[in-house]
Amino acid sequence: MNASTVQKKPPLSDATASPQGYSSDDPEDGAPDLEAYWEHSKIPPDRDHPDVPILPPYLFGGTLLVALILEVFTGGDFFRPAAQISVGLLTLSLGAGLLAWCFTLFANEGTNIEPYKPANTLVTVGPYGFSRNPIYIALCALYLGLSVLFDITWGFVLFPALVVAVQYLVIVREEIYLEEKFGQKYRDYCKSVRRWL
Repeated sequence: MNASTVQKKPPLSDATASPQGYSSDDPEDGAPDLEAYWEHSKIPPDRDHPDVPILPPYLFGGTLLVALILEVFTGGDFFRPAAQISVGLLTLSLGAGLLAWCFTLFANEGTNIEPYKPANTLVTVGPYGFSRNPIYIALCALYLGLSVLFDITWGFVLFPALVVAVQYLVIVREEIYLEEKFGQKYRDYCKSVRRWL
């Protein structure tokens, strides 16, 4: 997402808000009053996270491993000319840079990047201004960069299936969760920013 806005610390009356901003009854205690938050939240604590059946890194890594095994059994050649190596390294660098940007942004905004943990803040700044899923774009770049670098032809063959799996096993489930948690704020965000690019 781009340098738009980070929506956080909503009023206690917002049923779809995040825990940020709810202070305890003790004014000198800076800890959030989670009991007050959950009292007004639609999502119970035990399921305050996307229902993702497989973590995205495992999905990307597992697919690349399958492609690598298929490449070995079909007699693939892993040594490429300098131009192809350059393209692979460039793609890897772009993916790594984008991923690092997203990790830094989430850390600065105090929200969780792991899909098995609660989203405390709706992040809409930085790369999230042009894509709702820049992390998965970064992982795609890393996947394709390795495929180019080592000439893993099966990596390209399996890539469309990988994208479909990520969309329906991860992204769609995260979107359901985020809409339930952040409500109209997230729906407005979806209208202005594309799912991928």
